[in-house]
Amino acid sequence: MKCFYSFDSVQIESATAVTIGMFDGLHVGHLKVIQGCLGIAKSNGLKTCIITFSNHPADYFTGKRNELLMPNQEKTEALEALGIDYAVILPFDSFIVELPARKFIQDLLIKRVKATKVVLGYDNHFGKNREGSVSFIQKEFSKQLEAISIDVAKVEDVIVSSSQIKKYLSEGEVAKANAMLGQKFAVSGKVVHGNQNGRKIGFPTANMSLHADNKFIPQLGVYLCEVHIKAGIYYGLTNMGYRPTLNKDEGIHIETHILGFDEDIYGQRIKIKFMEKIRSEKRFDSFDELKNQISADLAWAKLYLAQVHITSQEN
Repeated sequence: MKCFYSFDSVQIESATAVTIGMFDGLHVGHLKVIQGCLGIAKSNGLKTCIITFSNHPADYFTGKRNELLMPNQEKTEALEALGIDYAVILPFDSFIVELPARKFIQDLLIKRVKATKVVLGYDNHFGKNREGSVSFIQKEFSKQLEAISIDVAKVEDVIVSSSQIKKYLSEGEVAKANAMLGQKFAVSGKVVHGNQNGRKIGFPTANMSLHADNKFIPQLGVYLCEVHIKAGIYYGLTNMGYRPTLNKDEGIHIETHILGFDEDIYGQRIKIKFMEKIRSEKRFDSFDELKNQISADLAWAKLYLAQVHITSQEN
């Protein structure tokens, strides 16, 4: 996949089917649009192009940096894995906000991206004052472009959106978030040295330094997770929080006890995929109380995994 990071740098020679959006999380609604774009491109002998943004539009309007379900590196890797040919990754800034939809279509879609098909979500708008839409293209550019609208995606009658997924994750509703994502919510980073307190009480942990500092973080607490490391895929207990029993610093820590694994993986990449929330974070008065709680968490996790495996085998 070839990436362009500014309006003026885009140079595409082949005709394309294009879609536009923030695509934070690449949830099932996004995938419905992207798969639609891929299908239309294939049936018409076109290349595929996605126009997306390096920062959330809310960053510009609120002046605050918003956390993302899928920061840029993750999103780029995921789009490439889907088979997209070109990605135009633009900063959402005053230029984009003030760019009229007509000029966006003429200068970017037609001239630079060589679009002949435009595939958009049911509520997608672009350009100054959100003037650009499927109906706008159909009315003003029908001779140059075919615009296709993709229907809304719902899970249990709830419209799928990145904001709804964040709401579920902020409430610890991992299963509901994962259903909308179409996959397990994940965080990734590098294993770094901690203070070894977990090892001292018999539960060594892999401490993670996140790859992106604007990654959305779920509700703090202890979670059952899939753990993806170089050695393979394992299950683990991940604690996300301030470690109130161990220290009083203000930074959020992400540390995972990997079941059935105790090797040196410092410096390695680690990806944590969330399955279920076990409990909220709480402070213990002693290391013995903490150790007993972790033992109880492990027992819960093993019972849960046994039930999942039994159910999957029955089906």
